[in-house]
Amino acid sequence: MQLIQRQSRLTTEDVVRLIGTDPAHIAAVLSGSQFPSRHFALRFARACGADHHILLKVWDDEHKRRNPSSMHTADETPGEAAPSQ
Repeated sequence: MQLIQRQSRLTTEDVVRLIGTDPAHIAAVLSGSQFPSRHFALRFARACGADHHILLKVWDDEHKRRNPSSMHTADETPGEAAPSQ
């Protein structure tokens, strides 16, 4: 996700403003210490002008890798704040 942000030329503050989520959560996702929810990945891609279909495919693949017993994708990651509107 850091590469997507860099290519968008948006600062982390810009992404925080566009997505409307906690700056600490975005920092944790960008550092790789927290796996984002599918909804977060979608909003992040749209905010950065990336192809959300590709990012969600990568998200699905990584989610399956991390959760091999999961038969479906999760909508939320525990501990993530609900998105602001």
